[in-house]
Amino acid sequence: MKLGAYLKDKREKSGITLKEMQEKSGIRKDIIKRIEAGDFNQLPDPRHTRFLIEQYIATLGLDGDTLIEKHADEFPDSSVESKKRHQNDNEDFQYLKKVLISFTVMIVVLFLGWMILLQIGSQAEIFNQKPVYDVGETEISEEETSEEETTEDAAQEEDQTEEEPTEEEPEGAEYSFTGSDGNTLFYDINTNGPLTISLKGEGTSWVTLSDDAGNTYAYEELTEGEFEIDEEAKILYLTLGNSTDFTVMVDGEAIGDSQRGDAVTVYYQFNLVKE
Repeated sequence: MKLGAYLKDKREKSGITLKEMQEKSGIRKDIIKRIEAGDFNQLPDPRHTRFLIEQYIATLGLDGDTLIEKHADEFPDSSVESKKRHQNDNEDFQYLKKVLISFTVMIVVLFLGWMILLQIGSQAEIFNQKPVYDVGETEISEEETSEEETTEDAAQEEDQTEEEPTEEEPEGAEYSFTGSDGNTLFYDINTNGPLTISLKGEGTSWVTLSDDAGNTYAYEELTEGEFEIDEEAKILYLTLGNSTDFTVMVDGEAIGDSQRGDAVTVYYQFNLVKE
């Protein structure tokens, strides 16, 4: 039996639905379906196939090393992926080269045009300035009156600006810990405006961040990141593969790490409450 079919059979026999598997493992439903179908080459980044399989297997409580070793021939060939990445990098380089050449040609053309325009203007005396030192007393008086009026208007605008009340800036979101289930921590976040989730770590960790509105904000290895959450979202799902070196912040305020204990992989579920 293929690895994907084996994992699907174990999940169904354990009575775990796709939705429950998503919440416990931090892996999206569509990715779970690809794993169970054995479509490892169709994953967003086949380089992380082993990590995702380990997350899946750990959620079911199975022996990950034995299963991965037994089905090692089913995983994507890293050399093929390396060739694809090299080809894409080469195509990007060629495109950048063409852009730089085009930009350089455009600068040269503009410079030559500017030089020609200066030459023509010099010959036609277009750029010669007229003297302005013959100014009568009447013109000086008008200029002084205009300056006085401008000063009075500026003073009135400053007074009006000082009298206008300053609008209060909206307060940041407030969060509270509501409970846990194994390595899954649950929080309520009360917010009345845009919400930002920030991550900062001392090392690198596999991070997944998604919501119930169908948005995926992160699905990669990171050392830090800042994500503005869709206002339509009601639930956020966050997975940290190396949580011991990471700090999670809600609108710039760090969440305490006492709730996660010594767990390496931690799953967060944030329930968003709109005020």
